[in-house]
Amino acid sequence: MKKLICLLILSLVFLTGCGKKPEKNALEQILDRDVLVVGVKTDSKPFGFISNTSGDYEGFDVDVARYIAKDLLGSERKIKFVSIDSSNRIEAITSGQVDMAIATMSITPQRQYLIDFSIPYYIAGQTAMVREDSDIYSFGDLKRKTIIISLGSTAEKNIRRILPTTKMIGYKSHHEAFQALQEGKGDALSDDDVILAGYMIDNQGYRLIKTRISREPYAIGIKQYEDKTLKITLDDIITRMKKDGTIKELKEKWHLK
Repeated sequence: MKKLICLLILSLVFLTGCGKKPEKNALEQILDRDVLVVGVKTDSKPFGFISNTSGDYEGFDVDVARYIAKDLLGSERKIKFVSIDSSNRIEAITSGQVDMAIATMSITPQRQYLIDFSIPYYIAGQTAMVREDSDIYSFGDLKRKTIIISLGSTAEKNIRRILPTTKMIGYKSHHEAFQALQEGKGDALSDDDVILAGYMIDNQGYRLIKTRISREPYAIGIKQYEDKTLKITLDDIITRMKKDGTIKELKEKWHLK
């Protein structure tokens, strides 16, 4: 009988993974590491950019990331920033290069097949930037023009929806897209209003079309985990940031609506 009991115990140990401890969830791994790895943009002023004076990461998204680091780990310094752009941010999440991406990323059904999102922390809208002396004042004026977009953004889908025959040219980053507009490679640059407005801070001679053709809810992107502890925690943090006035203060700091 004793021999039989021993055999049964050995069988149970084998069936339950040889007595190994269950793998820690995403949040527990971050807490153990004691460093939060966040993907942010460096070409999306005022949301994510590199300061010309300090060389540090700055912007609305960067401040949100630092708040989360302080909430989770007790210090906003316990953070590692990774530079990402619209074309590679989802890959950075799914590959585990970053714990999360806070990078002007809108929630879309297509992206939700690939990653999970927190609740939104900011609502933007897509418009277009043109040269100040342009005769373009509405999206209707762009029917036979060339529109510049950033690859990996929602801009292409939205333009295709309202202007299906319009010519578009895409660039990997917002900076390259804006540079293309400066060089006259297109008649307009279409992107989220706050991103375009950011370029107008340092560059004169441009204006925005008044129309907004979409509603873009920015949220934090994370890998799809069976255990939803990290998502629930981020949702809770963003909810508190809204309630305690932090989001409002950050909007005022970065001159956002």
